[in-house]
Amino acid sequence: MQDAERFLSFLPLAERTRKPRETGLTMVGDRGWPLVFIEGMLEAYGHAVDIVKISAWHLHQPEKVVKRKVETYKRHHVEVQIGGPVLEIARAVGQAERTLQALRDLGFDSLEISSEALPTQHSMDEDARFAELCCEYGFTLYGEVGKKFPEGDQTRLAADTVNVEETVRQMKAYLAAGCRKVYWEGHILRRVLGDAGERPEGAAQLLAVAEQVGADNIIFEVPFTYLPYAGKRALQAWLVHLFGPNVNIGNVLIEELPELEEIRGGTFPAFGAPCGDHPWLHSLVRGRGTAAPRWWQE
Repeated sequence: MQDAERFLSFLPLAERTRKPRETGLTMVGDRGWPLVFIEGMLEAYGHAVDIVKISAWHLHQPEKVVKRKVETYKRHHVEVQIGGPVLEIARAVGQAERTLQALRDLGFDSLEISSEALPTQHSMDEDARFAELCCEYGFTLYGEVGKKFPEGDQTRLAADTVNVEETVRQMKAYLAAGCRKVYWEGHILRRVLGDAGERPEGAAQLLAVAEQVGADNIIFEVPFTYLPYAGKRALQAWLVHLFGPNVNIGNVLIEELPELEEIRGGTFPAFGAPCGDHPWLHSLVRGRGTAAPRWWQE
């Protein structure tokens, strides 16, 4: 969306990257919403969505419905990605190549290589071989590091403590295998910072990983079905505070896109996060019409 097209375009907003973009990515998790709802949201907020992850919920829908949904997203220039658990099932039952062929025929653009739903993680060598196969089918790749539960998660020393060295090693390995970005499992974020951002001391662990991998290479997931509304807003605002408004954020519910765009722009309250009280607007007032360069950390 061009500035001239938006509502009250003469009023200023904080700077935001535009599609196609490499930073400030928003990945939406589609949990099976009907097409008519998706079409309405994309008409209003398609400019804010970069990637949609089609989840395992869609395995319970008719294929023709999923195909129409893929076509709709692509009309709005949204990259369509299959969720990790779908491929984890395919790999577990020896149907990986057949699944990749079917996804390509349906128009999927990218996929997630992960082990987050498995009892133990794949070895990086095994995932690297799978990545090569996926590239042969023409897919853009994304790795995912970490598991929802701490059991079997090599990237944690304890439930709320990141194994920084192992996390960095896995992220760099996925990037070296050709992945565009790496997802960082959202349930690690919530354990490190707290469900509503009440553990500020955990931020040092996020910064330690991002410093070595590069924050622009990471898509930070925030759980979209486990946390209450206020908790999700707090964690998203924490990410903006730590890494700026053009941090990559994943697992956003499409109906909650408006709030995320306002958090990125500093015009929405987020209880539990530093500078959570409309930070861009406050900075604009203090600067008499001009916000500070790093308004999100004032």
